[in-house]
Amino acid sequence: MTTRLLLLTTSAFVLAGELCAQQQPGFFQSMSCIKVLPGKFGEYRQFAVDTTAKLMQTRIDAGEAATWTLLRAVSPAGSEARCDYMSSTIYEGAPGEPQGRPGLEKALQKADMKMTAGDYIAKLDSLSRLVSTEIWNLRIREGQPQKGNYVFLNYMKVHNTPEYIKFENEVWRPLAAQWIKEGAQSGWIFATAVLPGGTDLKYSAYSADIYPNWKATFQTRNTAEIFKKAHPGKDAQETMANLGKLRDLARRELLVIEERISKK
Repeated sequence: MTTRLLLLTTSAFVLAGELCAQQQPGFFQSMSCIKVLPGKFGEYRQFAVDTTAKLMQTRIDAGEAATWTLLRAVSPAGSEARCDYMSSTIYEGAPGEPQGRPGLEKALQKADMKMTAGDYIAKLDSLSRLVSTEIWNLRIREGQPQKGNYVFLNYMKVHNTPEYIKFENEVWRPLAAQWIKEGAQSGWIFATAVLPGGTDLKYSAYSADIYPNWKATFQTRNTAEIFKKAHPGKDAQETMANLGKLRDLARRELLVIEERISKK
């Protein structure tokens, strides 16, 4: 029950919001991995759309969060997939202190929902299980993702954190901005882990490549040509030469944005 209440009070998902093109160390993201119980996919999604989304809109209107996004796993998927859904809540500043059942009760009342906190938690428990919750520092965001967009989440094992952050900001961000300008992508995000932390982490950073549709997600792109536009006068091979020393790609997943709520 404690983990379920944590999910409800600190997150409710990579990934949405009125995005801007500068580093944003003051923005945090709570990412929750959710596994849906067998045979409950349709009912879970309907509950998320009809109830959780309304609850999160109330929280966002009250200034408790900036955006909420629900993403469904595309690949990997199935019984052996780590997550069936991911829930992302973005905060302008550190997430608020968890309020537990009393806070949820108040939020449900504000949303004019005819259910108690116990009813809400029991319904979620009958449909899904919380696998994990992680807190991220959103360092760079570009573009504006929308419902229906596809997202490649790239989890990184970082070897040199300061230099890798510098690389993403100075080298990859202009590339992403150019792709977004030309319509090949709709957004891009770079974040570093806050919690959990420590040397045992399998990954400590992620980037999210966000595409407007399925076709764009798998469209072959001319990176060399984009590099010339984003970094005129620079040599692509020389600029990218040290990337492997900065990080390794630990895992890559494809998701689709099913719901997205932000400030009105």
